[in-house]
Amino acid sequence: LEDSMIISYLKSLTFLSKEEIEELEKKHLEHPELREAHKALAKEIITDLHGIDSYNKAVMMSEALFTGKFTDLDRSEIAELFKDYNKVEVTNGTNILDLLINMGAASSKREAREFVMGNAVSINGEKVTDIEYTISEKDFLDDAYIIIRRGKKNYYIGMRG
Repeated sequence: LEDSMIISYLKSLTFLSKEEIEELEKKHLEHPELREAHKALAKEIITDLHGIDSYNKAVMMSEALFTGKFTDLDRSEIAELFKDYNKVEVTNGTNILDLLINMGAASSKREAREFVMGNAVSINGEKVTDIEYTISEKDFLDDAYIIIRRGKKNYYIGMRG
């Protein structure tokens, strides 16, 4: 949402008190980069429509995407978070370079090598810098998924093969 509209939305779409909205407006004007008013609006709407458990789940899942740490998510949460992503079958013993190519994260071994050596690849939130790295049992989250991140926003999902 546009920053200029957030307080108006808080007033019209939530049941927050006048004082609570004024406090959020003050925080928003002083530190808009913290997005506290935006977060408050999201919390109020999600909680009103779906309940506090759904809100907490949404926060946990968005934090996982933001931080790249997925170890706290279970199989169903990972499936929900990445439901629109293509999933590639992954087997134990696959080299990281081959994995990146198979998943479409790299177009060649040379490019895959550059990504790994350039500190641009993580598996389940853990950086991989060894081009000899091979996939093993420990890499599968909840015994099912591997989440590869290349760069800051490029995710690729592998399923146990």
